[in-house]
Amino acid sequence: TQLDAIRIAPMMGVPFVEIAKFARQERVDLVVLGSYGGRSESMEKIFFGSTAEKVVRTAGCAVLTVPLFSKKRRKDIVL
Repeated sequence: TQLDAIRIAPMMGVPFVEIAKFARQERVDLVVLGSYGGRSESMEKIFFGSTAEKVVRTAGCAVLTVPLFSKKRRKDIVL
């Protein structure tokens, strides 16, 4: 099935470096990661967060960023 292709790979190091390196080495089709966003002068960092923004720029594949849940947001997930 398609779900057999999903892998979780725990790593140690600088998060964006390790994620991007793994994506390139393993020829990953898609990286999915949470985005925090937050206070910053940079528009990219406001919307993505610094790690997500760096992964988008360096992974060499498609990156899907998913906003983290807040208590005010609905928690329905559709796959």
